[in-house]
Amino acid sequence: MPSPNSFGFQPLRSLIVRAITGCLIITGSLAAAAQTFPDRPLRLVIPFGAGSAVDTIGRTIAAQVATQVGQAVVIDNRTGANGIIAAEMVAKSPADGYTLFMPNDGILAANPVLYAKIPYDTLRDFAAVTLTSTVPLALVAHPAFPAGNVAELLAQARARPGAIDFTSTGVGSAQHLAMEFLIDLGGVRMNHVPHKAMGQALADVVGGTIPIMFSGMSNVIGFVREGKLKLLGVSSSKRSPAAPQWPTVAESGLPGYSYVAWNGIVVPSATPPAIVRRLHEEISRAMNDPAVREKLSTLGFELVGDGPEAFGQRIRDEVARLGRLVRAAGIQPN
Repeated sequence: MPSPNSFGFQPLRSLIVRAITGCLIITGSLAAAAQTFPDRPLRLVIPFGAGSAVDTIGRTIAAQVATQVGQAVVIDNRTGANGIIAAEMVAKSPADGYTLFMPNDGILAANPVLYAKIPYDTLRDFAAVTLTSTVPLALVAHPAFPAGNVAELLAQARARPGAIDFTSTGVGSAQHLAMEFLIDLGGVRMNHVPHKAMGQALADVVGGTIPIMFSGMSNVIGFVREGKLKLLGVSSSKRSPAAPQWPTVAESGLPGYSYVAWNGIVVPSATPPAIVRRLHEEISRAMNDPAVREKLSTLGFELVGDGPEAFGQRIRDEVARLGRLVRAAGIQPN
């Protein structure tokens, strides 16, 4: 009777043992790397200009993370092409945890449907780290604009189809999608005049060139308080804790309306899970710092902190939801 070794059992067992040993060594190495990570400065790529809502939250969190880990977190404002330039650059960066990306819902969830061909795939190229915040948007108007609430805005839009202009930071941006949802739900037509940056868009509304827009709360709170803009409604289903005196869009004349932008942090998809978890731990810790929470909450940000699994599921859900909105509204890139 042949011995077990004559059938190759012993070499097979040896191969299995070596494979398992190799896996344990790799796992141990990754765990050790996560413990010493980071040992050099990190870079946070923000696809919007300095002073934008996403830039504000990114810089605030990054400063606290830098204090915690003892390494600088360099902010890289990489603007242009509706976030596509920044997304492509990060997707092609080394998957070592040192390059982080802070997109919003438009870049991750709307762009894949808005553009026939883009150089990144949201679900393939990025690993979710954390959902940093949800951002209720404020529907604001120039003080001379005759509508004082959403009901009056809709009445004017119905009386003059396509005559009212609104602006945003670009086709498919959160500001644009929030207005398209209002247009769709309200059954009206308005004219989109996109800009490339929040500063340009706000300047036109404050100056009266364009009458209305949706914007992140942090961008317009000061203008509203100074009387340079008037607020018609907040996009979330509930009033913002930062300004509970302001009604929601639903309360102001469009029942059933609710749109909340969001932003979060992702890394290249091949980043080791142990590094992703370490990043989430540090970012979550930073977001729970009392000074950070107070500053961002005052500006209208609602901090969340969901981890990789929950944020990853949200991204998948939003790709489907915003894809339906883009198709229903017939939105086309410039």
